[in-house]
Amino acid sequence: MAMTRYAPTVGLIVLAVLSGSALPARANEEQFVLWGDARKGQQVFVEKGCGSCHAIRGAGSTVGPDLGRIAGKHLTMTQMAGAMWNHAPAMKQVATQRGVTWKAFRGSEMRDLIAFLYATNLLDEPGDPRRGDRLFVEKGCATCHSVKGKGGMIGPDLTQWKRYGSPVLWAEQMWGHALGMEEKVREFGLRWPRFEGNEMVDLISYIQQELGPRAPER
Repeated sequence: MAMTRYAPTVGLIVLAVLSGSALPARANEEQFVLWGDARKGQQVFVEKGCGSCHAIRGAGSTVGPDLGRIAGKHLTMTQMAGAMWNHAPAMKQVATQRGVTWKAFRGSEMRDLIAFLYATNLLDEPGDPRRGDRLFVEKGCATCHSVKGKGGMIGPDLTQWKRYGSPVLWAEQMWGHALGMEEKVREFGLRWPRFEGNEMVDLISYIQQELGPRAPER
């Protein structure tokens, strides 16, 4: 009985998250559910016993799949609802064997949990500063920029980027820098550098390592 109550609830909540459509017989203020609270979702993860079987980015149990790496599978919110539905029978069996109480989700708990899981997937795997050192030269960054005196003097020394600890702020700086850099690339007849996979993380790890401890984020 618990399973039959649980799975449709997942589908309805995620559908509301995606489309903003109304759940039956709900007040107008509850019809448009956009996102949950990741901080509350972390507590839901603990209270529902998810950690008994699932790890978050390598930290925790290995009985079930690592929920901190779901982004690598490119699951949309609807696909996650389907995955949870498919997973329910096996999870119920394992929960029974391990003495874990099956707990339904109520109120905002499911969307808070999903917000938490997607927030953990916004974090990068640790970068390799040694590879970043090589990329700094190979991608042509060192042609114009320097790090602690290593590199060119055409562009600003990247020491000034020390205060940017957040990946969002790095994205902001890189995007704002692209217009002026595109002109310089054409002027010097260089190829536009492209970053694949974890290369940007490696490059930033190199820069951060060379700059020492990060200053507080703004």
